[in-house]
Amino acid sequence: MTDIRVSPLTVSDAEALARLHREAFPDFFLSTLGVPFLRQFYAGFAADQSAVAFVAKDGSGRAIGAVVGTVEPDGYFSRLLRSRLIGFGLASARAAARRPRAASRLIRAVAYRGSEAVPSEGALLSSICVSPSARGTGAGRLLLARWERDVADRGVGVAFLTTDTDANEEVNAFYRAAGWQLHDTFSTREGRPMNRYTKHLRSP
Repeated sequence: MTDIRVSPLTVSDAEALARLHREAFPDFFLSTLGVPFLRQFYAGFAADQSAVAFVAKDGSGRAIGAVVGTVEPDGYFSRLLRSRLIGFGLASARAAARRPRAASRLIRAVAYRGSEAVPSEGALLSSICVSPSARGTGAGRLLLARWERDVADRGVGVAFLTTDTDANEEVNAFYRAAGWQLHDTFSTREGRPMNRYTKHLRSP
């Protein structure tokens, strides 16, 4: 697979990306909330002016990856909720009905902005995923590079992200190879160890 095109994410991509996200991260919490929730998640990034969101497609036009984030992490997810209140409400209600004990974690997931304590300035890279069938094609590197370039072009000089510490060496190595520096390590309320990375970006 050599013909990979990276373009801005649109609302029409949300359905395919919701299914791709579940395929790429079958055991992650957001995936357990279901396709309707993930559809609202990606549609929200497509519609918000502060969002930096791109989709990678193969030569046939099939979505094989996506990267999403925002240059205004403070308040982003509360705006996302307000703008898509009905859709998120219905999707969240279905998810909570299936997993009642996950309700409190669901609320925190929607309000997520990197961790309980994040850098005061900078863009948040919220999620990057690539279809298992497209791994090793360079799609992830293309998406990350495009995201970084767009953030820098908006005049934001630093970005941050979080990812799992344990059993996640391939992902951690991917970010380190792209020039991201480990800032610190922390644990979520569920006791899950996380690495926080930062990167200083330069506009061309």
